[in-house]
Amino acid sequence: MRSPTFACQEFYDLAHTHNVAIVYAKDEDFPEIDQHTADFIYARLMASREDLENGVTDAELDGFAAQARAWAKRGDVFAYFISGAKVRNPAAAQLLIAKLAK
Repeated sequence: MRSPTFACQEFYDLAHTHNVAIVYAKDEDFPEIDQHTADFIYARLMASREDLENGVTDAELDGFAAQARAWAKRGDVFAYFISGAKVRNPAAAQLLIAKLAK
């Protein structure tokens, strides 16, 4: 588990000084740190669920797309779906790609 103690200005400044992206992890168990510390964004979207055919709801997908568009204004975005619902991650990723292409 990532410690919430990393959600502090000293850590952000250190990462920024060395152009290190802090992983944005979308998961209930991890602190969601969305800080611009590098010339790229690295996001682990850990929200897909096996009980949903596409892994995520349309509303969640819209939220991820909006967030990815906002991140893209700050630099390149490297985002992927990773969760225990491994069989749903490809569908979620493909839908996000299609939504971002519009």
